[in-house]
Amino acid sequence: MDNSIPPWSLTRRENCRHVDPMIVQLIHNPASGTHHELRLGVLAQAFEACGAKVVMGTTEIDGSMKLASDSDLICVSGGDGTLRLVIAAMQKSGSQTPLCIFPAGTVNLVAREIGYASEPEQFASEVMRGFLAGKDARLKEPIVTSDHGPFAACLSAGPDGVAVAQHSPTLKKKIGRAAYAWSFAKLFLRWPRQQYSLEIIARDGSENSLGCEAFYIAKGRYFAGPWTLTPEAGLGGDVFHLIALSRAGRWNFIRFMLSIARGRHPRNLSFARQYPVISMTIGASEEPANILFYQEDGDSMRHVPMQVKMTDYAVEYCLPLDD
Repeated sequence: MDNSIPPWSLTRRENCRHVDPMIVQLIHNPASGTHHELRLGVLAQAFEACGAKVVMGTTEIDGSMKLASDSDLICVSGGDGTLRLVIAAMQKSGSQTPLCIFPAGTVNLVAREIGYASEPEQFASEVMRGFLAGKDARLKEPIVTSDHGPFAACLSAGPDGVAVAQHSPTLKKKIGRAAYAWSFAKLFLRWPRQQYSLEIIARDGSENSLGCEAFYIAKGRYFAGPWTLTPEAGLGGDVFHLIALSRAGRWNFIRFMLSIARGRHPRNLSFARQYPVISMTIGASEEPANILFYQEDGDSMRHVPMQVKMTDYAVEYCLPLDD
């Protein structure tokens, strides 16, 4: 027996000859500031060492991409922004191919929550085990979308969105996500504020109207790194969680951020409200609304969203399994 190929890979070949070899489409964003050609090559070799055939794919500047129709598994090498583009393409085509994420972005919220390894060989090995386990190692994730497309983990409108929009890409390449912290610190010289009016439909079907100066939508567990907006949020849920700040001046916003950093529930703050939501309509006091305030999955948005809602479409994440 060839010891360079794990035995469980050979077992899959023996049992599933009609899809031999397994095809993995490895999709990456060559324009990303964190793109690393050598590391991508190592990841491809790791999948091939497990018995898979790798087909490469890229995301384009306009967000378009070509999905391989015969792939058994889609692997996204990148962060949540690249993942968002792939999910949009999958939703448009109706693809039901299992999906996994190699955490190669600046912030990898979905990959962090699922528990994907950041070392290529370990990642490929664990993902292949999960693929072979079938439905026992799948996470069905209902997709939430704005009127401009789906997002993977979070969407928000507030001062931190302005920090994302005004960060320096050059500095980001040098110091990573600390560039966002520097951009945020500079906002204190001229603190941005805006009023929003939200019309929401909750999980139980009840409707509510509220005004706020900032709002956060959590679909996944994490936000901006290892922090959690609310413990109720998490992948696999059939709702998204809205946290609305009625007042978001400097001091209140700092209190909100400190509360998140300490793992405290936002409902403990008098100016914060939380709702499990299936649909939300967004209005702003200023017309046109300031696009700088909005971000999705850590990226600035190109268009102001008017509606956010759960959809009937879902992706299936292939879960990693260790020895």
